[in-house]
Amino acid sequence: MVEPADKSHSRRDRLVEMEKEAQEIWAKHKFYESEPDPKRKKYFLNFPYPYVNGKLHLGHAYSMSKCEFTIRHKRLKGYNTFWPFSFHCTGMPISAAAEKLKREYEEHGENIFAYADKCQAEFNAQVEAYKKDPKNFKFTAKLPQVSILRMSRVPDSEMHKFKDHVHWLHYFPGIGRTDLQRFGLMVDWRRSFITTELNPYYDSFIQWQFHHLKSKGKISFGKRATIYSTVDKQPCADHDRAEGEGAVPQEFTLVKLRCLELPPKMEEALKDKKVFLVAATLRPETMYGQTNCFVLPTGKYGCFEMKDDEVWVIAERSARNMAYQGLTKEPEKWNSLLDVSGEDLIGIPLKAPLSPYEKVYALPMMTISMDKCTGVVTSVPSDSPDDYATLRDLKNKAALREKFKVKDEYVLPFEPVPIIEIPGFGNLIAARACDDFKVNSQNDKAQLELAKELAYSKGFYEGRFIVEEFKGMKVSEAKTQIRDKMINNGEAHIYYEADKKVVSRSGDLCVVTYTDQWLINYGEESWKKKIQEHVNSPNFNPYLESNLNALNEAIDWLKEWGVSRTFGLGSRLAWDKTYLIESLSDSTIYMAYYTVAHLLQSDLEGKEAGPLNISPEHMTLDAWNYVYLKCEYKECPVPKEKLDVLREQFRYFYPWNLRCSAKDLIRNHLTMSLYNHALIWEDEPEMWPRGIWCNGYLLINGEKMSKSLGNFLTIEDCIEKYGADATRMAVADAGDTLDDANFVPSLADNAVLRLWQLEHWVQDVLKNFEGLRSADAETDSNTKFYDTVFMSQLDMTLANVDHAYETMKIRDVLKIGFFDLLSLKEDYKINCGENNMRKDILLKYLETQFVVLYPITPHFCEIMWRKYYLPHLPAGHNKPEYLSNYQWPHVDTEKIDINALRAYQYIKELYRALRLSFDKCNQRRKDKTAPIAKISIIYSPDYYDWQKKVLQVLASCHITEKNEIFDDWKKIFNDDKSIPDDIKKKSLQFGAYLIKEMKTAGKEILAINLPYNEKELVLKNAENIKKEFKATEIELIEADSAKSHSNKLIQQASNGALPGKPQAIFE
Repeated sequence: MVEPADKSHSRRDRLVEMEKEAQEIWAKHKFYESEPDPKRKKYFLNFPYPYVNGKLHLGHAYSMSKCEFTIRHKRLKGYNTFWPFSFHCTGMPISAAAEKLKREYEEHGENIFAYADKCQAEFNAQVEAYKKDPKNFKFTAKLPQVSILRMSRVPDSEMHKFKDHVHWLHYFPGIGRTDLQRFGLMVDWRRSFITTELNPYYDSFIQWQFHHLKSKGKISFGKRATIYSTVDKQPCADHDRAEGEGAVPQEFTLVKLRCLELPPKMEEALKDKKVFLVAATLRPETMYGQTNCFVLPTGKYGCFEMKDDEVWVIAERSARNMAYQGLTKEPEKWNSLLDVSGEDLIGIPLKAPLSPYEKVYALPMMTISMDKCTGVVTSVPSDSPDDYATLRDLKNKAALREKFKVKDEYVLPFEPVPIIEIPGFGNLIAARACDDFKVNSQNDKAQLELAKELAYSKGFYEGRFIVEEFKGMKVSEAKTQIRDKMINNGEAHIYYEADKKVVSRSGDLCVVTYTDQWLINYGEESWKKKIQEHVNSPNFNPYLESNLNALNEAIDWLKEWGVSRTFGLGSRLAWDKTYLIESLSDSTIYMAYYTVAHLLQSDLEGKEAGPLNISPEHMTLDAWNYVYLKCEYKECPVPKEKLDVLREQFRYFYPWNLRCSAKDLIRNHLTMSLYNHALIWEDEPEMWPRGIWCNGYLLINGEKMSKSLGNFLTIEDCIEKYGADATRMAVADAGDTLDDANFVPSLADNAVLRLWQLEHWVQDVLKNFEGLRSADAETDSNTKFYDTVFMSQLDMTLANVDHAYETMKIRDVLKIGFFDLLSLKEDYKINCGENNMRKDILLKYLETQFVVLYPITPHFCEIMWRKYYLPHLPAGHNKPEYLSNYQWPHVDTEKIDINALRAYQYIKELYRALRLSFDKCNQRRKDKTAPIAKISIIYSPDYYDWQKKVLQVLASCHITEKNEIFDDWKKIFNDDKSIPDDIKKKSLQFGAYLIKEMKTAGKEILAINLPYNEKELVLKNAENIKKEFKATEIELIEADSAKSHSNKLIQQASNGALPGKPQAIFE
């Protein structure tokens, strides 16, 4: 039966009704307010507080759902669970958005909303155009800040208030909390707060943290190459960026190639100037091999005034960068005396530093990117496959030279210059690599990437110079010396660019500059070693190997980090109040603040004191030290007995057991958090984090969630469209790894239907509850068998779902604990008859279903528990009134009737095999409606000796969780000289078959003896088999007997029969 579409939304509305009812229960009984209880084991879990520059979106919901599902499961397991939640306001995003809105008001005044309407219409039209041609369409429309706030449902009448960045802090955190409460988060909201100096309690806590960082010598002051916003006039850290998170400054060497002559156009404008084509390189040590330089013929270049009255010919984007690194004539200004094209530069004779050639030329290269470095590329064809391939093209293709007006004298006399000897590759590795990877031209991008990887790694780590001055020296050792030599000779400069494009929240393309900054000295060897040892120890759970690898890489990579800013929101450095602490640095140990927040402050902003009535100014360094560190009480404004209460909270709940996050925080926040915990609690490793789970980003129907694509969903949007529990189910199905997850809206729609159907089935079946079979009622052996099977399946489901929750495999939870369990229930209903199900087993099913699904759909399960399950329990039962107070049942897996489960699985496999055989038979029959005269079932009661050996060998191998053989089982057979070749061949084929089957059937198939009597099971089900296939007779034939049967089809079938794997012939 196809269910009609829920056009009236009545199914969703029913779920929402249950959600409201459940949330009222939870709020009334304060189930989620956590307090220390020494008799119970605690479980502290947290999530990176989200930034409140708008409403929380579905990506937030996906990442935090891992926390939510885990904490509810842990509550059922008897833990004293603790999940606090707060809101991050530090940094640039809010200030940048407020400034943008202010500019829009100044520019458009009373017409601002008409302007926003026009922009929105243009934007919507481009979204539709994109949908029609996503590959070729490029967005040009941009939404103003007014439109973005409208997306967060800010009314026009309130819009003007958001010109003040403080108003954002008053507005969005409260809305975020409301949305998350509607979503059903099991959070202790008493402990929530916002960051920045607007919250005096949190600000005091951050001052305490940074006092310890500085007093322990981890903070220093100095100039540092930093990614910088020219609009905000301050460093632009990861969370201050609209684009380019994770980018870092990359060091290049600028190599100055002196122009020996200039074309007339340039000669006239630059007369008497020292003019250079300037290239940026990562390999200054190879400049001894220069044969020319390359420019992009279609590229746009400028002739920029630099220090010392020099003129550099470079791309304007790089000139802008250099202006902020003190290289241009005037700081932060870049003046071009003349704009030229790459074509204008081709053929200019140059003096290249260190090159053995007195004169080289500028030549065309079509693969240069003007968005990276200067647009001028040095050419070292001895060691660079790109340079070699391009120079070779120009040498070999006269038509190419003619196209770009390249004279023969610019190219033909120049041969690669051997400068580095590499063992096994000679002294011209670029040519060797191009030959090995079959690079035919400069356009063979894929092959060139492979050639470059080989040439650069071999050259840098294994190469030795053959150039006289550095002869015999390793390339890795000579690199800095050669660079410094050119710098000292005035032939080169140090230069930085971001390693990828960075755009600030204010919308400007960021540069790299040297700024005075307070820095945290991450990467210090002794400090780093401590956390490396910790995350790789049994005391830390990364859950996935990919998570651990990413963390180890980040720990090793993270170095100095600038912590100071001059614009935005945040807490100020106590010793230098001209600077604010940037957003990633004030959020590394705040999890400790959660343990005491509810006692210090009574509202999000810390305007009102909490139950202990402590003023923020009274929380001195000594007060915080006593709360968080193992030290004696020192006289301070807060009495010891009050601080003892705070200390008890911290000592009970810390450390946190699990932090769930998206993967983008691995390289900054999560690694910084590990560093800071190891410093603040350096003498107490038991206070360091115990587990981190990371997931990928969330896609919507396989596409990136984006306002530009029109598929941006807030949590509020999803709740209104699907309800909380259906959204949670679709989120649970989205993914469980570092790979990007996928939210499929149709699955949320389907979840609404599935939950609605389940409630209606429960209603219907319980109407006849008293008419169902009691546990002591007389019944046939087959029905008793199905009772046993379903009871064992329920216990197995509890055990498997428990394991899936513990290992964060939420998709498996949904599959095993909902979809598979529904199928098992349907099988039981069919096998026994709907009115012949056993009462206590039906109740056990309902209990199991609600318990395993509760962490994912808690509202639905809470209400189903009270409305349908509890009223049908016998008097005197010991089940709790609320499912939230339930204790996950202990399942003794040793007592699960595995033999009954395997026998039942055999019956299902038997029917599946019979149906396949019947379909094949039907294809040959002319009259497909004619009855089946006989079904011959060929079975094998035992394995042959050679098959038993295969089973024994495979069973002795290491078998993974995924039921895969880890050992080289084939080698065992190939090395066994006692096995005849014909048997060996059959053994390998049989082994391959078993390994394939084991992936789905499990390692039980390697058992030599079946735990059931195959013949008896077939005979017990014979009547049902005949009934299903309308057969007159069933004949059971042992495989050995079948080999001499008169029917050739039966003879052939005997070869495929194995214990537990019968064959069938329909006649």
